[in-house]
Amino acid sequence: MKAIINNTIILFLAALIGCQSSNSTKKLDIEHKSSTQNKNINNEPNSEGLRYFMNGQMLMNQGDFAMAIIEFQQALIFDPNVNAIHVAIAESYWNIGKPDLARKHLKIAIKQDPNDEQALKMMADQLIVQRKYDEAELTFKQLNKLDSENVQYIIALAELLKIRREFLGAMDLYLRAFSLEPSRYEFLDTAGRFAIQLNDLNKSKSIYKQLSEEVPNEKRYLSIYIDLVSKTKSYNEGIKHIDNLIESYGKTANRSLQLGLLYYRSGEIAKGLSLVENSINEVPENIDNYFSLFEIYIDTGDYIKAGNLSDKLISDFPEDWRGYYSRSIVFMNQNDYKSIITLLEPVSQNFNKIYSIQYILGISHNRLKQYDEAQNYYQRALVLQPNSTSLLHSMAILYDSIKEWDKSDKIYMGLIEADSSDAQAFNNYAYSLVERNKDLNKALNMAKKAISLEPNNASYLDTIGWIYYKLEDLEKAQKFLEASLEIMDNNAVVLEHLGDLMMKGNKSQDAKNYYLRALEIDKNNPVLIKKVSPE
Repeated sequence: MKAIINNTIILFLAALIGCQSSNSTKKLDIEHKSSTQNKNINNEPNSEGLRYFMNGQMLMNQGDFAMAIIEFQQALIFDPNVNAIHVAIAESYWNIGKPDLARKHLKIAIKQDPNDEQALKMMADQLIVQRKYDEAELTFKQLNKLDSENVQYIIALAELLKIRREFLGAMDLYLRAFSLEPSRYEFLDTAGRFAIQLNDLNKSKSIYKQLSEEVPNEKRYLSIYIDLVSKTKSYNEGIKHIDNLIESYGKTANRSLQLGLLYYRSGEIAKGLSLVENSINEVPENIDNYFSLFEIYIDTGDYIKAGNLSDKLISDFPEDWRGYYSRSIVFMNQNDYKSIITLLEPVSQNFNKIYSIQYILGISHNRLKQYDEAQNYYQRALVLQPNSTSLLHSMAILYDSIKEWDKSDKIYMGLIEADSSDAQAFNNYAYSLVERNKDLNKALNMAKKAISLEPNNASYLDTIGWIYYKLEDLEKAQKFLEASLEIMDNNAVVLEHLGDLMMKGNKSQDAKNYYLRALEIDKNNPVLIKKVSPE
């Protein structure tokens, strides 16, 4: 606030005395990049106008904006063409909650001098507060024309583009700002994040490579770069880069860790694993590094080591929820949902703000058909992340299981409306309908949509095959069910569906063979047991 007031005083005095000396006018134009001169201003400063203006400024400093406006209005009588008075009035009206009147005086100031930077800046700031982003953008563009190297204006324009999700333009503006102030690495970082948002992996990779070179002690930049290298599978490039960093700045645990991850992801598993393990031993207090190792153990199916590591995390870092969650992931890969519940429920209140903890408890209870408990944890998770598509899918499946189809239908339709490319929503809605023998043609259309989005998804192929079975189109049913089995040959549901298809075609022995294969996978399924040995 004070900065604006002081500038206003300076601008007013400049306007009053500017016509007395061409040299001083030129100097003020350079310093403020604002032309507050007007050909209609008297050559001699008006002492009465100045007196009222200074009184107004004093009142503004005291917070008495209403009385300040009265003084400024008197100043206008003597000096009606001085922009600084209109700017001061605008500021006062803004502070007493009258934005329309503030804007009126700013418009007058800008009309008198379209290049009045102070008035334009205040106008732009007020428009942003009022969420009139399009008008604010136009105003900042005008400011940018007046001072094309003003980083403040460039960043303001970038943020306005961000609001409209015009990430490409925002990225370019942040890159421009960085070129003007190359020590402001946060500008380059922001440009990199926009590049990631745009899925421009090469651009974002180039940016974070540069950042990791110029700010070598910032671990985050190297981590992001390595993730981008992994996504683009440019492993050799990443390895060479880290080797150069080590040569230039020395070996660190983080560089060894990132190098190990690259070697692992490139297929040199033993070398990568050794580097990751050694980096952790060097800095055992860094919990984040443990999770990189944990992911490798899970990825390689070494659940014993993954379990032991997560147990250590729980023991050494009992206040960190990620250790408990990691242990739960191990149990989930072992289909041991009871152990997840035993582990997490005693600490669920401690981590009641952690979405992942509540969600995995919901999944575990659901898998054990403990539907009331599952709903409870799903609802807790929903409060934390109301737009989580994974959670919404899980809730819809639960409602299907307990035959609360109004609720599941509502979720499926909401998911489809939110994202017309959500193949899972189309498929699951279709399967829900066919399981209740309802609206089979509608189910078929949805299944076709899912297949069009993901033509090689085994589950979706099974769904459309099962719909054709229900529609008595056995030839098409067999085609899709067999295609599903080729992709997913150990799925009990697909095998059972093929068994039903064979039985309908009077191929009882083929049917029994499919049922037996399904029963080997789902050993305690009472329906399969009955189909294999009918009484």
